[in-house]
Amino acid sequence: MLSADRLFAWRQKAQDRLKEMGGMPTRKHEAFRYFLPVLYPEPVLQRPEQPVSFSLFSECPYRVVFIDGFYSQEHSLLPKEILCLSIPEAMQSYGVFLQHRMQKLGKEEIDPFALWNGAFQGEGVLLYVHPECTIDEKIQIHCYSVSNQMAMPRIHLYVGRNSRLELIQTSNETVYCNAYFDATLDENSFCRFVQRQAGCEKSLFFQSVRATLKKESRFESLAFMQGAKASRSSYRVQLAEEKSEALLQGLSRLDGERQNHVHVLVEHAAIETRSRQHFKGILFDKALSSFEGKILVKAIAQKTEAYQLNANLPLGEETQVYSKPNLEIFADDVKASHGATIAQIAEEDLFYLRSRGLSREEAHRFLIRGFCRDLIDAAPFAGITQGFVDELA
Repeated sequence: MLSADRLFAWRQKAQDRLKEMGGMPTRKHEAFRYFLPVLYPEPVLQRPEQPVSFSLFSECPYRVVFIDGFYSQEHSLLPKEILCLSIPEAMQSYGVFLQHRMQKLGKEEIDPFALWNGAFQGEGVLLYVHPECTIDEKIQIHCYSVSNQMAMPRIHLYVGRNSRLELIQTSNETVYCNAYFDATLDENSFCRFVQRQAGCEKSLFFQSVRATLKKESRFESLAFMQGAKASRSSYRVQLAEEKSEALLQGLSRLDGERQNHVHVLVEHAAIETRSRQHFKGILFDKALSSFEGKILVKAIAQKTEAYQLNANLPLGEETQVYSKPNLEIFADDVKASHGATIAQIAEEDLFYLRSRGLSREEAHRFLIRGFCRDLIDAAPFAGITQGFVDELA
């Protein structure tokens, strides 16, 4: 079958699956009870032709650029250790791998935004990192929107054995974006995926992150989110082989009437696997957030260590915060915990700092920054959180 025919077939399967599930989500769906409904723009179906200009981080000498969901080779630059092919090109040489991934994801996928991307994906890419390669320089993935339609960027990443890399994903502020990131990590490999979403209050931003980890590999994800008219991140990570590890972290800062939602599933499917989830949210005004996280430990996954924490700091009288951590364990030799906190700044903490000479406003700002300092410090460089930190209080 020709590659174009395969791609069409995969798109059609995703579209059919989405229809079977009832189409785009409503609040009647359990996973979207707190998701305020919005009108979704039509997907971008053609590559944009107008010239574009944008600025990128100087700390990232390499880049992969999408314009309205279509890979732009003209604006992209990668080191020789990484092969970057459009999905149609990749099907010629890596068709077996891609077909396996898309069939696997197609059978397991239940997230409507991930299926929407699959049905209307622009020109996505395969990033193939050769074995035994350490990429010291950071690589920026920039999703740039120029139209008022929904962009559908898509990345399939393969990290070869004993290889390492770090990716930084960004977008412009006025954005309608439904992104999909799928990573396969071979033995003893490492990938760090950092996201910075800084959309305006009218934006729509959805992100699906999928990862499959082989023996002794490690996947890290760190997201800084400022919310939007509608913003949602969906994670599904499978620790498929022994001694693989995953660290998922996120910090959201929401004001006005922005909303942000996080949905996580980490599946422990092998012995001696480890995972940690740590998500925090700071809310002002009428902002809304929800977190639903699940740790699934299969019977084979003995000696698992899995931890999950969601902490929230609501600072407005009309903010709404919902949190639902969850454990499902079928093994008996497991160390696991989960928890959630929703608490405002304590008056006694403010009093203590004011007794040390700080004004009430200074003490308030000090405590807010202290709440999120561990995640801010985890950013690979200051530019990622510069505006984020400035707006914390």
